[in-house]
Amino acid sequence: MKAVLLAAGLGTRLRPITNEIPKCMVPVNGIHIIERQIKNLVENSVMDIYVVAGYKREVLKEFLNKNFPFVNVIENEIYNLTNNMYSLYLTLPFIKGGDFLLMNSDVFYDANIIEGLLASKDKNMAACEYGRFIGESMKITVNSNNEITHISKQINPEDSYATSIDVYKIGTEAGNILFDMTIDIIEKQGNRNSWTEVALDQIFSKIKFNPYEIKGRWFEIDNHEDLAAAEKLFT
Repeated sequence: MKAVLLAAGLGTRLRPITNEIPKCMVPVNGIHIIERQIKNLVENSVMDIYVVAGYKREVLKEFLNKNFPFVNVIENEIYNLTNNMYSLYLTLPFIKGGDFLLMNSDVFYDANIIEGLLASKDKNMAACEYGRFIGESMKITVNSNNEITHISKQINPEDSYATSIDVYKIGTEAGNILFDMTIDIIEKQGNRNSWTEVALDQIFSKIKFNPYEIKGRWFEIDNHEDLAAAEKLFT
């Protein structure tokens, strides 16, 4: 199993902390977000890890080389002009054709979430918190067979089944479809500024995805208020 961590973003709402470091290196109680994510993976024997770096990538590369030298770094040199779908697109030569875990690198969460995803027999899953609605986060809807039908920030509370924590388990077949879709959006449509979830939303009608209802803690950290809340949650 491989893992892709999308870590190219600017993190402007966490300034001045992110004036010197990328968003993924913001510390929560002294532990960098990306450090926690990598340790979660290693704890579950996932060692084939790819990090897509952009903003302050030299700082991130130095940190990873020192602490996790086995991690592969892919550089998004146009991070300020693109969104995370483009970062995923850059991993295509290394990832397509196999199973992988996909995550945004601004989520601080417990290792048992990775454990649960890997233990499930379902090939394609989105980790989510059932019954919770967060306006700024991606939400999912499901059908009567408990299969995901949509993912979007625009889903309203009445239709929302759960809030996605931006951690996904993607099987080989689903991954091939996802990469083909990103190629179409980026190369043919010329759109480099879309969320990965835009492509995911289009493949749910082509292949089955199930929700993985998490048991552990998580927090997406976008601003200083989020950081304070995450530090309280993970005290």
